[in-house]
Amino acid sequence: MITDKMKRALLLGLSSLAVLAVLAIQLANLNPYAASWDQVDFSLALERFDLRAMQPHFPGYPYFILGGMLIKPLVDTPQQALVLFNVLVYSSTLLPVYFLARRMLSETNAFLVAAAIYTASYPLLVVNQPMSEGAALAAFWWYFWSILAAESRPAGRWTLLPLFLFSVLLGIRLSYIPMGIGLVYLLYRKWAKREIDLLGILKYVVIAGLFQLIWVGGLVLSEGGLGNFLELALGFTGGHFQEWGGSSVSNELSFFSRIKLFLFTNIFWWGIFSRTTVLMVIYIVIGILIFLPAKNSKISKNNVLFTGSFLLGAYGLWALFAQNIEKPRHILPVALMLTFLGLMVFLKKRAQFSAGTLVIALIIAQAIFSTHLVKEQAAEEPAVYQLASFLKVQPQDFVLYTWEETRVLQYLEMPFPHKRVYTYDVFLLDQSMYNGKTIFMTDSVAEGFRSQGMELYGNLEKIETFKSNELMDPVYHEIILYKWTP
Repeated sequence: MITDKMKRALLLGLSSLAVLAVLAIQLANLNPYAASWDQVDFSLALERFDLRAMQPHFPGYPYFILGGMLIKPLVDTPQQALVLFNVLVYSSTLLPVYFLARRMLSETNAFLVAAAIYTASYPLLVVNQPMSEGAALAAFWWYFWSILAAESRPAGRWTLLPLFLFSVLLGIRLSYIPMGIGLVYLLYRKWAKREIDLLGILKYVVIAGLFQLIWVGGLVLSEGGLGNFLELALGFTGGHFQEWGGSSVSNELSFFSRIKLFLFTNIFWWGIFSRTTVLMVIYIVIGILIFLPAKNSKISKNNVLFTGSFLLGAYGLWALFAQNIEKPRHILPVALMLTFLGLMVFLKKRAQFSAGTLVIALIIAQAIFSTHLVKEQAAEEPAVYQLASFLKVQPQDFVLYTWEETRVLQYLEMPFPHKRVYTYDVFLLDQSMYNGKTIFMTDSVAEGFRSQGMELYGNLEKIETFKSNELMDPVYHEIILYKWTP
C-alpha cells in the first residue's frame, strides 16, 4: 500500500529531477547570440560601459552589467556572461518562491509551486537571453519575499531588507518601479500596527532613497555630472515612450484591441502557455478546478495572496499602459504572478494527491519544452544572423538599408555597408548616391515606408527569407530581404 509519505516523496523526487534537468541544460547550452538591439546594448556594455554610446541604453542597469562583468572570465563571449549570470541568479528563485508558498501550503506543495514557477517555459527562454529580465525576475521574487518577512517581524533591521532589495531590483531593471507599491503597503502596515510613527515612515523613505542613490549616484558620476545625466534621461525617455516605446499613447491600437493583445496573447498564450497547446490544456484544467466547488473552498485571508495581488495589479496596469505591447517579455512578472497565485489557490483548495499529480504533470511538461527551447536557442542562428551570413558572401557591390537590424550587424562587424533609415525621403536621397551599386532593404524598412503612405510593390524584388523561432525573437523572427529597383 502506498502511504502518504511515499506519495510526498514521489512528488518531491519528480519535481526535483525536473528542476535539476532544466538547470543542467541551461548551463550546458548558454545562448551565444545577441540578436536584438537591446541585447547588443547589454553585451557591448561589458566591453565598455558608456551610456552615451548606448552601451547599454539608459539607465544603464548597473547591477546587471556588474554581474555580467564578474562572470565574464568564465565564458567565451559577453552575451554568454550575461546569460550565465541570469541563469545563476534565477535558479535562486526556488528559495523565495518556496518560502512564500510555505506560508500557505504544506512543504511538498510549496516546493511544487516553486518548481512550476522555475520551469515555466517562456520565462525560462527569456532568462537564457543576454537581457536584464532574468536577473530582474530573480530580484523581484526575493523582494516580494522580503516584504512579507519584514511585515511579520517588528520594525527594525528586517524593514531595511526590502528597501535595499528594491534598489537592487531597479538597478537591474527600472521598469519594475511600480513594484514600489509593496514598500508603501509595508510602511502602512508598520504604521497601522503602531510599530512606527510618521517620523519613522519618513526615516525609512529617506533610507530607501539613499539605497537608490547608490546606483543612480554611480551613473551620475560616470556621466560627468547631474546635468549630463538628466540630459541623457530626458532624451531616452522621450524617444522610448513617443517614438519606439509602444506605449498606449503612441500605439495605434484601440483600447479594447490593446486589452485583448495584452491579456490573451501576451499574458496567457505567450507568458503562461508558452505558445504550447499541451501547457495550455493543463493550465486550463487547473483553472477550471480552481473555480469548481471543493472541500476546502474557503480560502482564509492570507498576506501572500493579498500582497501578491497588490503587486500584480500595480505592475499589470504599468505593463498595459506604459510598456511596448509588441514585446511579450514585458509581461513576464504578470504571467508568473498569475501562475503563482493560481497554483497557490489550487493546491490549497484541492490538497489531495491528485492535485499534486496534475501539478507534477505541468512541471514535467514545462521541463520538456523548456529544455528543448533552451537547446534550440543556443544552436540555431537567429534570423538576423542568417541575414548577415547570406550577405557576407554576396559577390556584388551593394548597400543594405535596415531598421533596427543594423545594430546587430555592427556588433558582428559585417564588412558590407549597411545603414539604418526611418523615412522614405531620406532613403531616396541617400540611395541616389550609390550609382552602380545594388540596393537591398529589409522588410522592416519596406513596412515602415508603407506605413508612411508609400506604395513600393513595383520597386521591390524579393531575394531571400530568413526565419527563426518567434518565441526567441517576437519582432525579428522573420526577415525578408528585398532588392530595390528605382
